[in-house]
Amino acid sequence: MGWLDILTGGLAGRVVDRVADMLPNRRAERQQEHERLMGQQATNTAEVQSSQGGVIGFVRSWRSVVGLLCGVALAWQVIVRPILVALFPSVGWFGYASDDMALIGRILLGMLGLGI
Repeated sequence: MGWLDILTGGLAGRVVDRVADMLPNRRAERQQEHERLMGQQATNTAEVQSSQGGVIGFVRSWRSVVGLLCGVALAWQVIVRPILVALFPSVGWFGYASDDMALIGRILLGMLGLGI
């Protein structure tokens, strides 16, 4: 019991409980609205994926292939080739021209959303 209950003989606690019972529970309403919207969003996402499944699959596949190829070319030119040239200088290791690397870099940055 709080000091207000002691002063009012428990009347304040009963009044507060009754008023709290009469007020709407906003937290529960917000939670229900959130769950309803999340279910609607999942339904909308499923509809879009089913109607454009072939297109989305193609876009995902070619982007991943292009990204993989650009990443391998960049890794070869920047990491692997300098190590091999340092270890085996007598071998003529294949390398890209600066124009080719600029193109590869531009494609890779464009795919990452950092396009120039």
